[in-house]
Amino acid sequence: MSAERVPVLIAGGGLAGLSTAVFLGLRGVPALVCERHRSTYTGVKAQGQFIHAMEALRVAGVADRLHAMTARRNKDFHMVIADSLRGPVRKDFSAPADALKHLSPEDWGQASQAQCEEILAVRAGELGADVRFGTELRSFVQNRDEVVAVIRDLKTGTDRTVYADYLIGADGWRGAVRKTLGVGTHGRGEVGAVIRVLFDADLTGVLDQRDGLTDGRQFAAFHLTTRHGPIVFFTTDVPGRYGVFYNMTPELADLTTRAPGDVAGLLSADLGLAGREPAVVECAETSITCAVADRFADGRVLLVGDAAKVMPPTGGLGGNTAIMDGFYLGWKLAAVLHGQAGDGLLDSHDTERRPVADLLAEQQYANLVQRLRPDLAADDVPDQLPLPMLIFGYRYPVGAIMAEPGDDGEIVEDPAAPSGRPGSRAPYVPLTTSDGEPTSTSALFGSAFVLLTSDPSGSWPSAAAEVAAGLGVEVNVHRIGEHGDLRDPGGLWEKLYGVTAPGAVLVRPDRFIAWRSPRAADADDLASALAAILHRTP
Repeated sequence: MSAERVPVLIAGGGLAGLSTAVFLGLRGVPALVCERHRSTYTGVKAQGQFIHAMEALRVAGVADRLHAMTARRNKDFHMVIADSLRGPVRKDFSAPADALKHLSPEDWGQASQAQCEEILAVRAGELGADVRFGTELRSFVQNRDEVVAVIRDLKTGTDRTVYADYLIGADGWRGAVRKTLGVGTHGRGEVGAVIRVLFDADLTGVLDQRDGLTDGRQFAAFHLTTRHGPIVFFTTDVPGRYGVFYNMTPELADLTTRAPGDVAGLLSADLGLAGREPAVVECAETSITCAVADRFADGRVLLVGDAAKVMPPTGGLGGNTAIMDGFYLGWKLAAVLHGQAGDGLLDSHDTERRPVADLLAEQQYANLVQRLRPDLAADDVPDQLPLPMLIFGYRYPVGAIMAEPGDDGEIVEDPAAPSGRPGSRAPYVPLTTSDGEPTSTSALFGSAFVLLTSDPSGSWPSAAAEVAAGLGVEVNVHRIGEHGDLRDPGGLWEKLYGVTAPGAVLVRPDRFIAWRSPRAADADDLASALAAILHRTP
């Protein structure tokens, strides 16, 4: 059997696996991605990338490609609860494209999963990844020094041995990696089933903007009340193609076996499409599960995407979280492989990401109960949090940070009133360069550690340079203020980050605050903090 060695083997070439490959590649770590399907995803699902995912995709160098692919679409997001596609609207969750511009300069992404995977696969290859479709992980074992795996070319049946420093399980909830590890799961488990119907129809005029109904022609999800209970109608990236989710009920138990004409008649009646009979493309059942792996890291194997957690589709957080898993893990794994961090840094993949997964899975479940399954209402269903809190407000009270005394340990905060505490997302602040060109804190993050300060003395840059050289870690320093390289015309940065001159804030490559000091520059303090964060001996 032939053999090869790679730094990282990734099992699964969906959003999570490809994202991880991209963010490793950006840092000079080539990954081998094996995906059993013959290509990236080609099916039809609802589209959209939340703004925090678009921030990560901009770091990856693909945000503009994605926007260009969907340039003709309506830029606003529309989601409503209504009696039918013709209205009236009972509750509107819609948001204009600029609704969150106070939290990020990015726009919503509007690509489908298929489009996003295609872009990520190309980018991963550009950055040195070897993406092999039609290739399956057959088995693996790990020891103290490496992972030894067997992969199979499904076209030829040829097996190869792969020696890897690390294995990433991105092979989905039913994949082999987590099961081989023997990692258990917790959560609500399977909570029901839905029937997804895809159909083609001319809905010209039906979805247009008018009194009582938002503009749903593109980038939309409608939660409708019908004789069969609540259903979800959604648009797709295929012109003229739409989808509906029905709850699996005794009345609809045979829907997937009914004649297409019968299904079309049901759709027409439930959606109010008299005279516009839809052409059914697909009618299939799928289960809904809400569960999280008991641990996201096991020795040299790490779990991302649906391999680590699975949640109801009500809310769009599954695919977005898969992208973010790669963003958050990529810099850590690269730091370990480059000798910039100790292996212990990877423990934070579990301590940081698993509590967030628990939070998001429960929030998606709460959405499911409200929008599709009111029969599941119970005292243990959490209150629904606003979307900005779920994409910008989650925190890491423990992990690769230097927590401050008195931290309350909350894993979510209001991003519109940020604390600036270590473990929190670095707030967005509009800035200008010393030449008056507009920029922001967002443009500073993504590739390296960043130290921000208002100290006019210039002592922090020299301290950071000393520490960076000693640890072999890149630390970019920006001084904000009259004597620095950046200006804060709104006077917001010190308020939002909770620090004043002569102090400083250290931000990780993934936009999370790692450490905060109220004191004047001290190379020893910074070195101790950064070494602890990276699990290094200073």
